[in-house]
Parts: sequence; structure tokens; C-alpha cells
Amino acid sequence: MKKFIYLISCLALLGVSCSKDNYDEPQETFRGKFIDKQTGEPFQTAIGNTGIRIRMMEYSWSDNPQPYDFYVKQDGTFQNTKIFAGEYGITPSGAFVPLEEERLKIRGTVEKVYEVEPLLRVEWVGEPVVNSDGTVDVKVKVTRGTDNPDYQQPLAEAWLFVSETNYVGDFSYSPNYSTRIASGAIESVEFDKVYTIRTGQPGGYNPDGPFTPLPNYERKWFLRFGARTTMQFDGTNRYNYTTVKEITAHAR
Repeated sequence: MKKFIYLISCLALLGVSCSKDNYDEPQETFRGKFIDKQTGEPFQTAIGNTGIRIRMMEYSWSDNPQPYDFYVKQDGTFQNTKIFAGEYGITPSGAFVPLEEERLKIRGTVEKVYEVEPLLRVEWVGEPVVNSDGTVDVKVKVTRGTDNPDYQQPLAEAWLFVSETNYVGDFSYSPNYSTRIASGAIESVEFDKVYTIRTGQPGGYNPDGPFTPLPNYERKWFLRFGARTTMQFDGTNRYNYTTVKEITAHAR
């Protein structure tokens, strides 16, 4: 009965449509990856607003559009399958020498490889070593990722991030078992030199200890080392990262 009354009411209103506007859902795909311009290796980043942001400005209908942002996966790959067809100005932003806005027409599937110069190149040296006391030692090296002097700021902070999941970084880590290098300790870090870092000092690194061991039972843990300079992009000091390492800690 209600539907019938609604129909009669609509027909009685001249010039007023009772149907809703229907628009096609966005179906175009923009995908690709970020790689280190010098090494060709995948660019390691964070997840979310401390990682790589891709800003898209649709100029098809306006010279001053609202920005549409999305973020890259931690291995430097991206795929967005919900984009309207059109012409976009695209600007990536991350812990690398900035790129200029590029105009691209998005229709169907568009793939793009971004070759970037990281602010820092952060590397594992060898494999993590699980110690008998439940701590873990890693060796790492930090080098400049660019020769551009405008992007060679001092180191601000570094972390050996520890997490129960492989989504490990400044966005997800254990505050008890990770290790922070800041203040006076970060000032003593030299580029191109190999350092051994131990887990379990979130308050600030001291090679003489004490260190908080991992829990006394067997399970997997995930490690990632990240460092950042004083350079800010979009108001954020973004980290450059190693890949993720998986270790198994055993009951003692």
C-alpha cells in the first residue's frame, strides 16, 4: 500500500523525477611500483601516512580539483582499481628526492614504474642472530641514497623495529622489544659503516645494556630496520627501510 501511495504521489508531481541518479562506479586501474634508481631494488617503505603517498588531481573537469590520495604497500608496489577514467596530475611523495607532477590519462589499466633516489639506503649485513638470552643481534649499514646536497640532512632517528606480524615498521611494532637510536647515539652513527644492534631497548640504545629479552616461548618474530633524516615531507619525517626479516625465538 505504501509503495502504491508513493508511486501516485510521484506521478502527481510534474517535473520531479522519482528515480535516483545512477553513476557508473570507478573501474579504472592505476598500478605499479617504486624502485631504487641506483640499485633497481624495490623501494622499502611504511604503510599509511608515513610511507609513500600518491596524490591524484583529476583535471578532466576542473583546474582546481580536490586531491585524491592513496598509499603504497611496504614493498613499494601499489594498485588502485577504483579510479574514474580521466586525466590526472599525479605526484608521489615519500622518503626520496621529490618528483614533479606528471599528467597521465587513466583508462583501463595504466602501469607506472617510479625510479626514485632514496634519502637513505638502509641495508642488512648478514642474517639476524638469536642469542641464548632471548635477545637478537642484527648488523646494518646506512648510506646516502642521493648525491643531491639539498637532500643530505643529518640523521634524526633510527629503529630496530620488532613485531609479531610481518607488517612491521614505525606504524606497527612492539614497544618492549624494539630498539630506538636517537639523541647522542644517532649523532655518533657514521654513514657506510656496519653496526651491530640488539633488540630490547626502546628507550634509547646503549650497547652496554640492559636489554629486554623476547618472551620465553617459541614463536616467530619479524624485524625491520629503519632510519630517517631531519628532512620533512608534508610535515612528516619519513623512514627509509630494510626488507623484513623473520626469526624464530625458542623457549629458554
